[in-house]
Amino acid sequence: MKDKYVTNLSYLKVIVKPRFPKFVRRLSKFIMRYGIVPLVKILGKLLGFGFGKNGVKRYPEHFITLKDGTELATDIYVPKRIFKKKSKCPTILVRVPYWKDSWSFIGYAYAVHGFATIIQDIRGTGHSTGFNYYLFTEREDGLETLEWISKQYWYNGKIGMAGASYFGITQLALSWDNRYLTCISPAITSTLNLWINNGGLQIHALTTSIYRIMLNIASHREVPPVDTLTNLMQERYLNPKYALYNDPIKKKSGIKLSQLKGKTIKEVQDLLVAFYNVKNFDSSKRNLKIYYKFLNDFLITRDLDKDSYKMSGFLEMDFKKFSQPAFMLAGWQDMFFEHQLRDFLEIKMNSNRDAKKYSKLVIGSWAHAAIGHPESKIRNAGLPRFYKEFINLNWNRYWLKDEKHVFPDINNPSIKYWIMGKNTWRYTEDWPPENIEYRRLYIHSGGSANSIKGEGILNLEEPSNEAEDMYIFDPMNPVITKGGRNLGILKGAHNQKNTEKREDVLIYSTKPLEKGIEITGPVKMILYASSSAKDTDFMVKLVDVYPRGKAINILDAGIRARFRNGEDGPSLIEPRKAYIYEIELGNTSNYFRKGHQIRIEITSSNFPRFDINSNLGGEGGSGEYIIAEQKIYHSQEYPSHLIIPVLK
Repeated sequence: MKDKYVTNLSYLKVIVKPRFPKFVRRLSKFIMRYGIVPLVKILGKLLGFGFGKNGVKRYPEHFITLKDGTELATDIYVPKRIFKKKSKCPTILVRVPYWKDSWSFIGYAYAVHGFATIIQDIRGTGHSTGFNYYLFTEREDGLETLEWISKQYWYNGKIGMAGASYFGITQLALSWDNRYLTCISPAITSTLNLWINNGGLQIHALTTSIYRIMLNIASHREVPPVDTLTNLMQERYLNPKYALYNDPIKKKSGIKLSQLKGKTIKEVQDLLVAFYNVKNFDSSKRNLKIYYKFLNDFLITRDLDKDSYKMSGFLEMDFKKFSQPAFMLAGWQDMFFEHQLRDFLEIKMNSNRDAKKYSKLVIGSWAHAAIGHPESKIRNAGLPRFYKEFINLNWNRYWLKDEKHVFPDINNPSIKYWIMGKNTWRYTEDWPPENIEYRRLYIHSGGSANSIKGEGILNLEEPSNEAEDMYIFDPMNPVITKGGRNLGILKGAHNQKNTEKREDVLIYSTKPLEKGIEITGPVKMILYASSSAKDTDFMVKLVDVYPRGKAINILDAGIRARFRNGEDGPSLIEPRKAYIYEIELGNTSNYFRKGHQIRIEITSSNFPRFDINSNLGGEGGSGEYIIAEQKIYHSQEYPSHLIIPVLK
């Protein structure tokens, strides 16, 4: 079948960020010029950091010239008393891709509390020159920047780093085998490859959003009035035709990410020169023509294969040489969370000295720098708490200024997490916590669990001989994403009532709980299913149902049938044959209160969060697809069930 246009997209929120009107921008410039120091002092007081005692000297923009000729635009903020006396103080480095001038408040915020602060546009963004290799050069560029800091008059031998997302990655890129760094505080970020360990699915909306961000930051020296949203990007967000997956079983690729391991910037440059057949390529200068091709091949066509466990820039990473303590801020609904959790556990297991003993992980209910759960719009776990932890002044005061009284959590267990539903914090040294037991919740029905009107049941009883449930999967009428671990589209936990009206969504719910149940740890679905197609997808969502029917998503994940045995050995399925699928939904901590229900939704699409299977198994042409008949089994032979970690 050829494509048609999807309908019912009314609540898919694509973020087209209009910037502020002119008068607001002018007011902002006025404040930045004349009133920023008093403002950050007041905000610091409101966030519980105390009232900053220092004035701030902001130097004119400085360019650090790297060994290959790239010039990194750098802003320098020094406490006035340090500037006047040419004395010493600790330094905080923030390396950003998002126009350093937009983050000048951070420079002032740290400087008023006695830190020299360096904010820098990374290679190929903002005012900096150079070709942006998407993470590959962050370690080498960052090390040269640290060496430059060590030669400045204020340098006292102590440097920390701060920032979230990409500029959390720039911290982690410097986190091992480094004699300069004292501590780091990477938030909502990871060293690991976001594009693998997704059950073989492509993270479609996230990829589109990263593509959009990277185009913006490389194309504009200053913050643009409106974020770029090309026709291609719009179609990728809204039109399922642009998300159809139909790769051949053995897909050929140009350059593999794993090929970059051990290579210098010059060697990677030579690879690109050969791949794109270009001459006179200079990595110290921007080349937008090649960069746009590079981004397209890396993120859209996938001709540059993201095949490694870690992202470029971390291919040589050795956690055994990770020695500085890290404060990691995470969110249950953040796109990086599962990867960030693995990073932290690796630090605790394999790093040494202060990193192993004192590194901390704080997990709130947040999405990616956004509210993650509707009940978390409160001071103790809402966005004000996120921004307080993001700036993390007390962590830096503890390590960089030896103010040991300001961070009382230093001797508490290393993981602090927010329990959604119970709305409280708890500490643990181990993950998952020791005091949990795994229970199996089995799905049941009489053969009609379709939609909220169906008869699907979820309970502890093993099934006997029950009729399977069936639904039709039409790739051009996908189930629309509403919330989850996203970027660029609606994030966090939201009511799934519209999704649950669909006949192609199977719903299985417990009875209203007679007493509350806390689920803390990894959740997994064992699914027995068949399809009329030779390749297809299955999606599972864990939902918290309130007494009046509101259904809030907690976790969701899926699997591509060809990757049921892992992403390294794809194989097609035999149509109408039942197979077992193990779907890792991920980690969470959620208290299902008395009167609530535990629910799972099963379907075959979640667009645009994930791409959509054409059901063709690599055959047919571009834009083609077939409709598939899907069956979900719950019998003595095929006991589909959810495995949940229940707090004892």
